[in-house]
Formats: sequence, structure tokens, C-alpha cells
Amino acid sequence: MKVIKELVAPAAVGELMSRLISFLISRYTKQTCRKEDMFLQLELVALKIHALVDEAERRHLAQNQRLLLWLSKLMEGMYRAYYVLDHRHDGSLLVSSSWSFSLSPSSRPAKRLCISNAPQPVCAADHNGLEEELSATLRRLEQCAEGMKEFILLLACCPTIPRRPAVSSFQSDDRYMFGRLVEREQIISFLLQPETDSSSLGVLPLVGGPEVGKGTIVKHVCSDERVRRHFVMILYSYGSLLGDNSTQDVLLTLRTGGHVLHETSPVVSGRNGSRHLLVIKNTYEVVIDEAAWASLCASLRSTAPGSKVIVVSENDSVADLGTTAAMRVKPLPREEFWYFFRTLSLGGASDPGEYPELAVLGRQIAAALDGSFFGAKVLSSLLRTNLNAQFWGAVLGVVRRFVAELRGDEDHFSKLGVAKIALEILPVPLRLKSAGQTTRVAAEAEAELQGITVQELLRSARAVPREEVRIVLWESACPPNYRYTVVCEKVETHGPHANIERKRHARQQQ
Repeated sequence: MKVIKELVAPAAVGELMSRLISFLISRYTKQTCRKEDMFLQLELVALKIHALVDEAERRHLAQNQRLLLWLSKLMEGMYRAYYVLDHRHDGSLLVSSSWSFSLSPSSRPAKRLCISNAPQPVCAADHNGLEEELSATLRRLEQCAEGMKEFILLLACCPTIPRRPAVSSFQSDDRYMFGRLVEREQIISFLLQPETDSSSLGVLPLVGGPEVGKGTIVKHVCSDERVRRHFVMILYSYGSLLGDNSTQDVLLTLRTGGHVLHETSPVVSGRNGSRHLLVIKNTYEVVIDEAAWASLCASLRSTAPGSKVIVVSENDSVADLGTTAAMRVKPLPREEFWYFFRTLSLGGASDPGEYPELAVLGRQIAAALDGSFFGAKVLSSLLRTNLNAQFWGAVLGVVRRFVAELRGDEDHFSKLGVAKIALEILPVPLRLKSAGQTTRVAAEAEAELQGITVQELLRSARAVPREEVRIVLWESACPPNYRYTVVCEKVETHGPHANIERKRHARQQQ
């Protein structure tokens, strides 16, 4: 018995432990291989659909609404697949507690950063949950791809659009709009649809929440060659001009205070009639005067038969002005918005696997922005200048603190709110004096202060003069070329705190 106790029992226990370890290793290896196979399969199906979407964006789909709906389902699945694929490297990521440092002297520690004294994962995906989500996404995407042959045959029947780039891959270029293909084609379908009565006037209300891209959609529609060939003049104006001025020429008032985006020569206009496209951008507070509206409609019916009007507003009341049902623009889905933000922030590094830590932090920043296009464009331009995890973590802290301090009536990122966040990120203390949006031409004509881009300021704090400075946060490349600027003055810091700030920002730029 003593021999059994001293020799056989330990050997048996050792054998059992060896087999248990081998079993666990084998099981883990199989699960890992299975997961990698699923990731690879999902990536291949997503790439196939992406290639199809690229081809669809070069086709004229405005007259085929069912094909557009089919395409929207394919795009939804594609962006969902990319979102899941971006979680591939999350499990092995750790974040240092040093990411919680503030970016300005007045900043308080971030309230909701996932940090502790020891490094820990930042919102790392649960392995079992990720595998279930991966499997469900793969099944759904395969279902979407089942009818791709039929979709390709129907797509081949649609005429091509000359010189139109595919933008689902998206470049960091504001001349080309990301996404919203279905909405754009639906608007174009309305604009190109002939009226049953030559004296009738088509009015499309475009309604949606703040910062969801309503105006951007319309401006890109106005730049489409199909639309420009159809209308003699395209005018972009403002609802605030439709005041109590029914005794005046309302159309002339809108033209004087607005922007002519397109106007054909008299020879061409003779062939296309006198059709006008009028875009009226209306703020939430402005109420369009009924008499002025009636006068405008009468003027267009008599002088420009076949014209169309698009009214863009956050106010649902403009839906009553439409001759067709209002089109409602919703924020981009989480997955599609992340794809947009990721591409802008990482620049040429389209594969998040190159910067897995930044991808994790970027997803949290994008989620906090809650679909704000303006916030995505401004912050991504700053993040792109410094692909450093410590800097990105600090930006996340600033954004989350701003979200936590939003009042009850502030449920979104306003342009002013984004401007405050950007100023807090900059390496030099600035006091905000004023902020506003204007067109590029007006800004260049009226500006008395030296202008500097926010990217230049982030790279070098020396670029800020001691007096007031005008900082360009964002500028649109699409007419009427809006430019959002802030006027600030430099706040001088003295003593040991200033030295600490300079050393911190020096480390940040490394």
C-alpha cells in the first residue's frame, strides 16, 4: 500500500492532469481555429458584397426603388460585417492608466474612462459573446448574398453614370459623400420625375434631426450631373428670407440672399425649358410665412413650369408644405458610422489590425459622438495628426466628460459643443470668444484676423499669435462651401504649471 501511495497515485494524478491539460489545449485550439475560419469566411463574403456595392454606385438606380431597397439591405449587412471584423484583435488589448491624463489645465479627470491602477482591458469583447455575434452576422450576411446573381443581372440593366467614383470605400475627401446612396437616389428620382401637369410644382420636405447630414445629401444631389442637365438653374437659399414680404418678388429675394449652384447658358436653357430647382434650408425656429410661400409657388408655376422645391428642416411642420410624403433622414447605424469615422481617423490605414489599440479607442469615441457628422469630421482630423494611443485615450476622456455634462435639453453634439471639445484638445490654452458658420467667400471678404487650421495648431502651439486668432475647424468642399470658424484669444500660463503642460504635450507628440 505504501508503494501504491508513494508511486502509483502520483503517477495516476499526473497522467490525469496531463490529459486534462491536453484536452483543454486541444479544445481551445479548435475554438480558435473555428473562430479564425469564421472571421475569414465573413471577410470574404463582405468583400464580395462591397465589390457589388461599388458597382451599384456607378449605376443609375433612381427609377428602380425595389433595387434600391435591396441594395440598402446588402450595405447594412456589409457594414455590420466590417464592424464585427474590427473586433478581431480586441481580446488581447490592455490600456494603461496613464491614458486618463487631461489635455488642458482646466480639465478634470475623465469621469467614465474604464481605468484603474493596474492595466485592464478597455471594453474588450466577451469571447463567447463575440463568437455568437460572429456566427449570427455570418449567417445573416450569407442570407443577404444568396440572391447576388439575380441582383447582378438586374444591376446590369441599369445605365452607368459617367465619371462617378465609388465612395463606399470612401476617401478622406469632402467632395464625395460617404453613404446615403439610397436617400440620394430617391431624391434624384423625385427631381427627374415629370409632372403630370406642366403648371404643377413638386415640393419634397426633407426632415431629420440635427447633424445627421440632411443638407449634405441635398448639396451632393445638386452636384449630380443628371440633376444639372435637368434644371436650368439650381438655387440654394434660406427659409429666413421667406418673411412677411409677399409684396416683393420672393424668388428674387431668395436668389439675392442665397447661392446659385448651377445655371445653364441661354442656348441650353432653350432646350430644357425653364425648370428651376430651389433648395430652401430652414432652421427649427424659423416659421415660413404662408403668404410668402404662396407667392413663391405661384411665381415658380408661372415663370418656371416643371420646377421642383426641396425644403430641408429639423421641424416636422414643413411636411405640410410637400406635394409628396416627407423624406425622413435618420442617423447612420452604429456600424456604418464607425466605418466612416475609422476611415477618416486612421487615414490610409484602412485595416484596423494595423492599429488595434486605436481601433478600440476610436470605436468608443465614435459611439460617444452619437452619429454627429460634424463631430466626426473635426475630431478625426485631429486624431489623424497623432496616431498615438495615449493621445487618443485622452481625447476619449474629453469627449466622454462633455457627454456627461450635457444638460437635459441637449441630446446631441452641436457645432459649438464640438468646437469646445476641439479647443480643449489643442496643446495651447485658448479662450473662446465667438463661433459661427459662413461661406468661404464671405469669410475671406470679411475676415480681419489671421486664419489657421486646427490641424496646424495641433502640430505647433507656436503658430498662435498673442492677439486674437481665427481658427478654421472645418470647411466644406461642396458648394456653397460652408466654413465653421472660432475666434479665440491665447491664455498665458505662468509658473511651474506651464512647464508641466509643455512637457506633457511634448510627450504626447512623441
